[in-house]
Amino acid sequence: MKILYFYKFCLLGGVTTQLANRLKFLRGRAEVHFAFLEDYGGAGAFEGYANVRILGTTDEIRSYIKVHDFDVIITIDTYELYEALGPAEERKLIIHEVHTTYEEPLRKLAESRDTLPFHYVITPSAYMKEMLEGIGITDACHINNCLDTELFKYEPLSGERPPTILWVGKLDRHKNWESFMNIAGRLNAQFPDLLFLLVGGYTAPEEITGKLRARVQELGIRNFEWLPKVDYEEIHHYYSAVAGSGGVYVSTTSNESFGMTVLEAMACRCPVVVPEVGALPELLDDELSVSLYASGNEEECVRRVALLLEQNALRERLMILGEQKARTVYSIEEVGKAYMALLERYVRERAYHS
Repeated sequence: MKILYFYKFCLLGGVTTQLANRLKFLRGRAEVHFAFLEDYGGAGAFEGYANVRILGTTDEIRSYIKVHDFDVIITIDTYELYEALGPAEERKLIIHEVHTTYEEPLRKLAESRDTLPFHYVITPSAYMKEMLEGIGITDACHINNCLDTELFKYEPLSGERPPTILWVGKLDRHKNWESFMNIAGRLNAQFPDLLFLLVGGYTAPEEITGKLRARVQELGIRNFEWLPKVDYEEIHHYYSAVAGSGGVYVSTTSNESFGMTVLEAMACRCPVVVPEVGALPELLDDELSVSLYASGNEEECVRRVALLLEQNALRERLMILGEQKARTVYSIEEVGKAYMALLERYVRERAYHS
C-alpha cells in the first residue's frame, strides 16, 4: 500500500508529530510519503526519513502524485490538495482527516462536503466525531491519536527543584496563556515557593512576548521561567522534572480536538489540571476526572492544583492511573493496529465500489 499524507504546515506541532508517530508503525507495512505546502522546520520530526517533501504549488503536488501512483491519499485539514487531483485520482482512495477545531476550515468542509472528492473522514476523538455530525458529516470514523511511549516516559532527574507548575503551548488566544498567568498569580500568592515554567511561544510577535514579561512583573511572580522553544525530543524531560518536583501540568486551552500535550504529561507521570473542554474529558475519565475544571473558572483550577500539591496520596494515584492509560490505550502499537486495519478496510471497500 502506497500512502500520501498532505498537510499545510511542516512545523513541530501536533499534526506533524502525529504523522511522525504513525510512520513508526507504518514503516515496513506500507510505503508512506509526507508532503507539505510550507516549511517551518518540522522535517526533523521524521528523523531523516527520505519521503518528506515540500510541495508549494499545485503543479508540484500534481506531478508528485502522478510519479508515485499512490493507493491512498490523505489530506489533513488542507484543501489545496483537491486542486491538484485529476481524473486519474478518481480510482484512488481519498481520505479527509479533521484535526482542527477552528471554525473557518470546519465551515468550509460543511459547505463543500458534497463537491470535494474524498470518500471517508477520520478524526481523532469522539468529541470531534460528534462535532462533525453537527455539520452534516455523519459517517466520520474516530481513531485516537497515538503517543511514542518509548520517548514519553518518566525519567527521574538528579537534583532538587521547587514544585513546578508547567504550561505548554502557543502564546495565542486559543491556548489562552493570559488565563494561565492569572492562575499563576493566584497560586503564587498561596504557595510563594512554586516555580512557574511556561514552554512555547517562539513564533509570538514582540507585542505578545512583551505583554507576557509585563504580566510577570505585575503579578510579582519571583520564580518564573519562559522557554520559547524546546525540541520535541527534549520535552519529556520537563514533564518528568515537574512530576519529580511535586508539581502539576496546567492547561487553559479553549478547545482541543485531542490534547497531545496532556497525554504526553500523563505518560511521564506528571499530574494534570485541565479544562473540561473538547476531547480532554476522554483522556481524563473515571477517577482521572478529578483533574478537570470548568472552562474559564480560574478559581476552580487553582483549587484543583492546590489539592494535588497538598494531597500526596491522591497525587500518586492520579500519576499511576494517568501513566497506565497513556501507555496502554494510546501507544503507537495499539492505535497503529486499529488505524492500519481501518485503511485496509477502506481500500477493500473502495476497490469493491470501483
